Amino acid sequence: MTAHVQGLLKKYNVKTLKELSKKLKISLDKVKNVSSGRTSRKALFTERSQYRVFPERSRELAELIGVTLGDGNIFQFKRCQRLTISCNSSYKAYTEHVRDLVGGVLKKEPSVLNRSQANCSDVRIYMQDIDKALGLPVGNKIKNSVEIPEWIFGRKPYLIKCLKGLFETDGHYGLNRKFYVEYIQFCNKSGSLKLSVFRALKSLGYSPQLGSTYVRLARKMEVRRFIREVRFERPFPSLVN
Repeated sequence: MTAHVQGLLKKYNVKTLKELSKKLKISLDKVKNVSSGRTSRKALFTERSQYRVFPERSRELAELIGVTLGDGNIFQFKRCQRLTISCNSSYKAYTEHVRDLVGGVLKKEPSVLNRSQANCSDVRIYMQDIDKALGLPVGNKIKNSVEIPEWIFGRKPYLIKCLKGLFETDGHYGLNRKFYVEYIQFCNKSGSLKLSVFRALKSLGYSPQLGSTYVRLARKMEVRRFIREVRFERPFPSLVN
């Protein structure tokens, strides 16, 4: 045991390294490393910097919020948070777009993990305060009654980008050839999010329909206008019948 650690034991009137770690509020492993001489004594009082970023409001941030509300999840660990966005592996270009979007907004390169037994690729990033950066709650989105953040409604470009993220993750395009019906819809189990999407479409001058499981545009001219206005990155899952 180093003289420095012996002095700290005496100073704080404790007898064990475990008691000292609690007094200093430092991990026991770090105290043991300093005690054995493997690590400099400066390490006891050098806090590891935790990476966090608070992005300015932008179209990119609005789109990432939409993507996260659709197919994303923020999970809380003891010392950091993890953002996971699950993408369909069939759309590799879109997965790359999401990876670049996350990296651009949060200023850190995310990883992409391909699930071996599912047609899914997870874009993941670990850092501090992801919930604060995106303005979204940690955990279950249905229980947390998530909505589109109010600031996004303040500017049309932000709202379009947020809807782009939402529809590209939970959107579907439908065509009923028999009845010449064409539609595009957003499906999600969160009632609060569906209402928020309904409000967003109304504010952009559309005539959405609100169902128990969807928000839908069913007027042919509005469907085509919406697709032109939003400029989607990937094709929609088709509901042709």
